[in-house]
Amino acid sequence: LLSSSFLAGAMSHEDAAKVQVGFGKCIYHWPVFAGDTVKKTFKVERVRNTSDGNHSIINFKCSLINQRGRLCMSADKRLLFEFPVPESNVVIPPDGSESSQLFRDHLLSKSQVMSGMGSQSLTPLHSGSLILHTLARSITFAQSQQLASLARLTHERHFDIRKYDVKTEIYVPAGLVLGLTVSASNRDFHESLHEEIVNVSYVHHLHPDDVVSAFSFITDVDENLPGDMESISVRTIGVKNTDIEGVDIPMELLLTEKTYTKNVDHICKSLCPKLINKIIAVVDRKIIRQSNRREIFLL
Repeated sequence: LLSSSFLAGAMSHEDAAKVQVGFGKCIYHWPVFAGDTVKKTFKVERVRNTSDGNHSIINFKCSLINQRGRLCMSADKRLLFEFPVPESNVVIPPDGSESSQLFRDHLLSKSQVMSGMGSQSLTPLHSGSLILHTLARSITFAQSQQLASLARLTHERHFDIRKYDVKTEIYVPAGLVLGLTVSASNRDFHESLHEEIVNVSYVHHLHPDDVVSAFSFITDVDENLPGDMESISVRTIGVKNTDIEGVDIPMELLLTEKTYTKNVDHICKSLCPKLINKIIAVVDRKIIRQSNRREIFLL
């Protein structure tokens, strides 16, 4: 999922953008197999100016299509540009294929087969649970360069150390920020069968060698799926260079729908000063897995 979403959202012409501000509606429609040849398409869906009138935000629909013409991945991407544009009232009608869930539906259709194999989920998850993930990792400047080059990212903020300080002004690409945040939580969600990224808000920049850790909050558990399947709605928040053990995390941060930088900073400043300027991404996603339910027999 993460490698496909990074590939789908990687745009070689985005070097004109100042920064990526968001990512979402990332759906894994069908697997990409070894040996597949894929192509990317981009469609401008919305254009608007920021409230200060000096910048613009452009929403792109990114798609990844295999050699058979089958849609494998689609995602929305929001970029901030350092120039205003004429407001547009054009509405792009949605493509029906972009809302299809062929892979998810295929997995659910096999729920009885997987039930017979037994659940691989080790830990039961409940709505309202907070998980502090113990895994922390970083990415070096060399690794960031290699992966950005592989995806044909050309923004100077990823490469130009003559112009920008590598520790404070070089940025890790947004797709890798998402990967680091989600992978920091994967040890606790490793039994997932399918994942959909609903929304990602990039809050503060990540620099090479910054150490990324994360915590997750279970917002909902839906057990009304075939067999022993369940759908977990979870918010994972990535933080940099911070030990989250013992931090009193406010509920406002876990539940707010306003995950843009200004509001997140306001919550941290008011309720959790230790996280000021430390949050790098807020990731909302849905995970499908086999449940950890145990049958109880009353005699």
